[in-house]
Amino acid sequence: MRLLITGATGYFGRHLIPTLLSCYPDIEIMTLNRDVDKAASLFQQRQCQHRSTHNLCDSILEFQPEVVFHLATLSTSRCDDDIIKPIIEANVTYGIELLSALSKTNNLKLFVNVGSFAEYRLGVEQIKDAYLYTATKSAFRHFLDFYADSFQFKYLTVVPYTVYGGVDKNKKIIDYIIESINSPVPIKMTKGEQCLDFIHIDDVVNFFVQLLKSFSQLETFSNGANFYLGTGIGTTIRELANQIELLTNQNCNIRWGGIPYRPLDVMKAIAPLQQNSKAIDWEPKISLKQGLEMMQINK
Repeated sequence: MRLLITGATGYFGRHLIPTLLSCYPDIEIMTLNRDVDKAASLFQQRQCQHRSTHNLCDSILEFQPEVVFHLATLSTSRCDDDIIKPIIEANVTYGIELLSALSKTNNLKLFVNVGSFAEYRLGVEQIKDAYLYTATKSAFRHFLDFYADSFQFKYLTVVPYTVYGGVDKNKKIIDYIIESINSPVPIKMTKGEQCLDFIHIDDVVNFFVQLLKSFSQLETFSNGANFYLGTGIGTTIRELANQIELLTNQNCNIRWGGIPYRPLDVMKAIAPLQQNSKAIDWEPKISLKQGLEMMQINK
C-alpha cells in the first residue's frame, strides 16, 4: 500500500509512523514537509521517502498514493489579524492544493481528514465552531467534499477529542496541571468546569492502524463519515487535577478562575462513540487513570 502523510513531524505523525512501519512491513510511505531534513532524521526507514511541499504536485504524481492521511494543521486559539493569513494558508489553501494534485492521480482510494471536537461547540448535531482554527477546519470539509464527488474517491473525517500522552512540543492542559505541582506561584486557570473527553495518543494511533486493516470494508460507510475518537467519558478539568493529586500525592498550585473563559469555549465535549461506523473495529483501550500512570508523573 502506498500511503501519503502530511504533518509527519507533528504530534500525531511522530507517534503514528513508527507504529505503521512496525505493523505493515510492506507499506510505502511518502511524507510532505516544509522541513524535509527534519522528517528524514525522524524516519530513516527504507519504506519512507520525504518530499518538500514546494514540489507537491510532481511528488504526488510520481508516488501515486492509494491512501492519504492529512494530519498537517496549524492549531491555535488566536483570532487576531496576524494569524489570519497563516491559518488560512495552512488549513485551507494547502489542503486544496493537496486535493488538486491528488485529483490528477489514478489510484487514490481514501482520503483521511482530521477535524476537531471544537467544531461541535454545541454538540455533534451540527457544526458550530468555537475558534477561528476550527472554522478553517470546517471550511476545508466543503472543498474535500467537492473534490471527492468530482474525482470519485472515499473520504472520512477523524474527530479526535482531548488527546494527551506521548511526547509533544506543545503543552496541553495536563502539562500545565502537572507543572503547577512544583510551581512556587499559582498557575492561573479558568474555573475548570469544562467537561472533556481525554483520549491517549496510543488509542488514536491504534485507530489509524485499524483503519488500514479495515480497508476492504470502506465501501460500507457513507462518504464523508465522521469517526469520533474519545473514550465516551467526560472529566472536568478540576476532576483531572484531583486525579493528578491523588496519583502524585501532592497538591496542585492552581488559581482556579484566574483567567476568564474564552467567549465561545467548549464546556462539554464527549465523543459519541455509538455513532462510529462498525466497519472499523476500534475502541479505546486506555482509561484516563491508566494514561496518567503511563506518563509516570509520580516519579
